[in-house]
Amino acid sequence: MQQIACLPGPSTRAPVIRASAVCGRMAKTPAAQAHKCNLRKRHTPFMQAKRNTQSRSRQHVKTNAVFDYCSTARGNSFTSSFRGTKALIMQLVRSNVSPESRPEVFKALVCLAYLAEINTWVVLSVALPGMTSDPTVMLPAASVGMLLAIGTAGLTIGKAAAGVVLDKVNPKWALVGVLIGAAGFNSLMAAGNTLTWFNVTWFLSRAVYASGWVAASRLICCWTPEETRGASLGSLAFAARVGFTVGSSALGGLLLVGVSWRLLFHITTIFAFIMAALLAVGMPDEFPYDLGGGGSDDYNLGTRPTQVSLDPGAGKVLTAEIGPDRGESAEGPEASEAAGSVAQGQATQAKTMGAALKDFLTTPQVLMAIVARCCLHTMYEFTAFMNMWAVESLGVSGGVAAQISAAFSGGSAVAVLVGGMLFCRYTGAGRRNFITALAALAASCFFILTRVTHPAAVVTAVILLGAGWAVPYYVPLPAYNLRKGGSFSAVLEGLCETCAYGSAMVFDIFMGQWLKGPNGYGKMMSTLLICSVGAVVFIAIFMQQEKVYEDNLIRM
Repeated sequence: MQQIACLPGPSTRAPVIRASAVCGRMAKTPAAQAHKCNLRKRHTPFMQAKRNTQSRSRQHVKTNAVFDYCSTARGNSFTSSFRGTKALIMQLVRSNVSPESRPEVFKALVCLAYLAEINTWVVLSVALPGMTSDPTVMLPAASVGMLLAIGTAGLTIGKAAAGVVLDKVNPKWALVGVLIGAAGFNSLMAAGNTLTWFNVTWFLSRAVYASGWVAASRLICCWTPEETRGASLGSLAFAARVGFTVGSSALGGLLLVGVSWRLLFHITTIFAFIMAALLAVGMPDEFPYDLGGGGSDDYNLGTRPTQVSLDPGAGKVLTAEIGPDRGESAEGPEASEAAGSVAQGQATQAKTMGAALKDFLTTPQVLMAIVARCCLHTMYEFTAFMNMWAVESLGVSGGVAAQISAAFSGGSAVAVLVGGMLFCRYTGAGRRNFITALAALAASCFFILTRVTHPAAVVTAVILLGAGWAVPYYVPLPAYNLRKGGSFSAVLEGLCETCAYGSAMVFDIFMGQWLKGPNGYGKMMSTLLICSVGAVVFIAIFMQQEKVYEDNLIRM
């Protein structure tokens, strides 16, 4: 006899037959056994887990989740086992994490996955001394520069390709693919011995790696409302800086205790594969927020034509609806002008990639964002030459130079975590002043570094340089690209990053020429100081346009 279980809930709810009760110890008759087999065939593991989760106690959920997995995920196909495993993990997550906390858990998972991807980059710099000193490896020290240049070329090409591809791919699966591809090519690199093999595998690894930031930033913003995306992007940037700092220390420690350089590559690969598996099985394929800033009731990606803004002064919720005629309004010319300005800052209405690129390249704010990104990224190239600059110009030892270099990552890591939260607290003029002041701080630090030589003063300036550089680079510019790009946000982010990496390549070419002559590092610091002043100017213009956008959104 079938056991009927009335689930908790409103009294009008009809009783349902619980699969676990039918399939449990009470199901002894042949008819009940046949009914149990029919249930297995009729319901997928995910749907059965979803139905059994509704309105039941957490202990009930955890107990029956394992039973449901064992009874519904059996099969000879990989798809059946994968779906059953995913249903089990998702059900256990839902039983232990409240609905309000799930987005935070998934955002933390994205940050850890991006940290794992960062380690696939860090591992080469740690392993290079062992690679060049290994007698079985044909990698002379003079060829390391060519290897790094080929990796930068792969990054540049990958950034351009990411903009074309990632808009058509679910960001979760895009990040999973990036983790698997970048880590897989790293392991292949560790299996070779020739310079050609290293060049090819490192180029492919960096070309895949280049899509990581775009995929991760899109994914974390799909779990974040637009008003708090600055904090989420700050957390993602914090994971990146921690990945550089902790990854270098951990991998360097393994090298000191006798781990071979080849094993270092495989260790980072295993970590990346684990995070890819957790993303694939532990995160849903649908998200609560779209990349245009609105919430999606059906958890579908897309851009909405309506944007809602909270007026912090009046405490009112104001709705601005932007139609196909962009800038159309029935409240007079002033409101129409405000609507047109808001439309310029909203997600592009283009239907094709060519139309989207034309829209981006004819929008002044996009151009300001691209130039500001180029200046900031060129400033970051200072970290590639910081150790050599400290040894040659300051006369410090290699150990002190390493401490100076680590100070930049430490300052930027703390800054992006705190700065992202402060960015969300400010609005309009507050955000403009905050970001511009940080960019001015970075420019001031470059000026100080051309004047001081004491190690303590240099370390302090480098920490402040990292703090002033990181927040303008990681928070407002990617947040704007996600909003303005809409369904083509990956195209816009890829365009900005391609230009940024291109400017860094040009700087590296000039640095190679300058270092062959006298006063090479002096020319480097002068160039970086000019770039930092340019970053202040263009980021200030960009943030002023953001202020006008927010003010007009409130006026409408």
